[in-house]
Amino acid sequence: MKPTHYFAILIRLFAIALAIYAVRQSSFLVDALTNTGWRNNQGPLVFAWVTVLSPLAISLLLWFFPMTVAASIIRPELNQPFESLSVVNILTVLVLAIGLYTLYYAVSGTIYWLTIWQISTNLDYSNSSAFGGESKAAMVTTAIELILAVLLVARARMISGLMLKLTR
Repeated sequence: MKPTHYFAILIRLFAIALAIYAVRQSSFLVDALTNTGWRNNQGPLVFAWVTVLSPLAISLLLWFFPMTVAASIIRPELNQPFESLSVVNILTVLVLAIGLYTLYYAVSGTIYWLTIWQISTNLDYSNSSAFGGESKAAMVTTAIELILAVLLVARARMISGLMLKLTR
């Protein structure tokens, strides 16, 4: 098997996890559809649909086209068939797995904070700020987590090479 095949398997696993997240996120949509207060304001209802349908659409796209996504991330010159996994390829696959794991939670956290932000813009608070310091810190760490996850996935080969250089 080539590295793209291994990565395609990871992509399909990520698609399953993202679909499960979409099902979990659907509770917000069900609440928006059944609550009469939401029906008067179409903005949050559209946002509720988007937060459920976008992860579901992405998971379907990743499920049906894992090889296309894997081939776009792993360069063709690195995608040579091999008999056994080399240390660099094992590390690359492990870094990609960690990156996808982190990306899952970063995307989940981003959707969560966007949902909270959307809800808070429509509510009238007596305070000038709807978010306390802890919430703002959690938003910043979610953004950093998202950036790091994208870097792990996009630069997995380089990171695994740096890891090997440290051991020599």
